[in-house]
Amino acid sequence: MPDLLLGLDVGTTSTRSVIFDGDGNTIGSSQIPLSSNASDSIHVEQDLELLWDAVVLSTNNALKDAKCNPTDLFSVGVTTQRSSIAVWEKDSGKPVAPMVVWNDLRGINRSNELREAGYPVMAIAAASKLEAVIDGIPDGRVRASNGSLLWGTLDSYLLYRISGGDLHVTDRSCAWSSAYLDFFNPSQWNENLISYQGFDIDFFPSLCPTTGHLGFTTSDFLGATVSIGAVVADQQAGMFAHGITDSGGWKATYGTSGVLMVSTGEDPHFSSPLTPMLLGGWDDKTLFASEGMVRSAGEMIPWAVSKGIASSISDFFSLVDTVSDSGELFVLPALHGLGTPYNDPEAVVLIQGESSSSSKGELAKAILEGIAFRMSEIVELSVESLGLESNSVLPIDGGLSRSDAFCQIQADLLGRPLVRHSIVEATVYGAAVAGGQGIGSDICGSSNQGDIFEPIFTRDEADEKLSKWQKQVLPDK
Repeated sequence: MPDLLLGLDVGTTSTRSVIFDGDGNTIGSSQIPLSSNASDSIHVEQDLELLWDAVVLSTNNALKDAKCNPTDLFSVGVTTQRSSIAVWEKDSGKPVAPMVVWNDLRGINRSNELREAGYPVMAIAAASKLEAVIDGIPDGRVRASNGSLLWGTLDSYLLYRISGGDLHVTDRSCAWSSAYLDFFNPSQWNENLISYQGFDIDFFPSLCPTTGHLGFTTSDFLGATVSIGAVVADQQAGMFAHGITDSGGWKATYGTSGVLMVSTGEDPHFSSPLTPMLLGGWDDKTLFASEGMVRSAGEMIPWAVSKGIASSISDFFSLVDTVSDSGELFVLPALHGLGTPYNDPEAVVLIQGESSSSSKGELAKAILEGIAFRMSEIVELSVESLGLESNSVLPIDGGLSRSDAFCQIQADLLGRPLVRHSIVEATVYGAAVAGGQGIGSDICGSSNQGDIFEPIFTRDEADEKLSKWQKQVLPDK
């Protein structure tokens, strides 16, 4: 009987395929970089055909690395970044426009209009941008209404391709971030909003369970038909990896963005300064979470390289190790605006206190501190608004958490311990775990593993440092 689990994680900057055994050990993996086309500070797009080629290559490479056959796979679990927009031909599966990435800000004005009309749509949500995408396609509205075009977030497009066109679906965790889900009845789409924008419900993917037997991969994709056991949004997949889907669990993921997610059980928290999110859905059961986002986290390091602060990403972290502190430098990480609790899409990166005597090492460390301070703001908001234990250890994962220096900075500026998941790229592990659970595997995630980082500052000292940073880069504070 096949017993290997394939996790497919397609993020903003890379696609990753990892094969795990039943004990959670990695036996084969491959990661392929993805690039975005940003013609200006507003528009961010990706070539969907190139992305699909990267997905196929990464899965083939992972199988080769694992020295296994596709028939050895028990299930496939899919996770992706959220709220990007893909539009493709129903018959061929070929995209008819570049994918508009979640951090594209062309929807700022439309978002304001929709909110005035009574629809709570943020500028980064797909619902603020889908109209513009369709109207930019020749005969887009006509083709969308006559059924020749389909749309979905990235997860939906990937499921369509890997199933050979059998699946045009998305789950509630992915659909929620698009702002098209009915927030008060999340087992269905918000048909009022869809009609308001002039779309037909058949243009939208069907809603499927987060985990379960969703369908099969086509043999053209993997060389065998393999059960698809889960489709789940990326941050939510991390919760599966940590094994904390029950109410009160939390974790922070540091990828392109930085995200704190707190599970709230079957009740959404609309009054919290954090954003209510949907963790997963099955028939009449829905699990919720609250989320706070640092929109610019890991992406600040390539930005620093592009600005000549460091010659490479490895050089950036080497620079951090050359200094004991950041001097009087303060950085606001805001390449794509500010997330929680400000939700300001027009904020920009700010560097305060730079002088002729400032070193590149001090600036590099100030950048990491800026990311950590933003997460500290969100952590403290969540503790205050959601009634969490004030001394709870924070589980973490994600690419930026590979840096011991950053993890120690974050622990210090939080004044609380961190535990780093033993599988740093926990999102892909969560996808595999969820996929296995959907087909009947008893594999479970766990947060009680990995390296622990103890803070050197007390909570009061950390709060004082946060206040000083806020006064420098956020004058209104």
